[in-house]
Amino acid sequence: MASSSRLKPGEKGKIRVEVNIRGKFGNIMKTVQVHTNDPQRPQTILSMKMKIKDLIHMKKYKAAEIFSGACKICHVDRGRGRKGFDLFINDCMMCHNTAKSASPLAALRAKNKEDVERAIREGVQKTSMPGWDARHSGPLFEEEIRSLIDYIRPVSKVGQAN
Repeated sequence: MASSSRLKPGEKGKIRVEVNIRGKFGNIMKTVQVHTNDPQRPQTILSMKMKIKDLIHMKKYKAAEIFSGACKICHVDRGRGRKGFDLFINDCMMCHNTAKSASPLAALRAKNKEDVERAIREGVQKTSMPGWDARHSGPLFEEEIRSLIDYIRPVSKVGQAN
């Protein structure tokens, strides 16, 4: 809902707009119609772009916190018992999707295999990417880690690493 006030010709003013963001997150766009008594432009449409963060993700978490509590439900439990593509889609994609908080899959595939493996096992310093290796208090074991590495950096048809 926008404020409604009247301005005289040549006057400047502010338009206050309230947007109900309940249940919304990510990039959203809203428009506001401004009605005037100008016969040549009786209506102007203003467009607003907003990036809405949900309350859960507004807090800065320590990387390992995603393996416990409420975070675990989305960031660990969905991938339990899965490997490769299924594991990536269920536990990794929410952050590694285009325009999210982490590098998209295409960027990960451009990295060398050793860097991908190190990031999965040990995490990435100064980011929210934790080490997923069970030896570093993560939820993944060797077979699951190997399957992720192979999905992200698949071996080419001639048997050489990409």
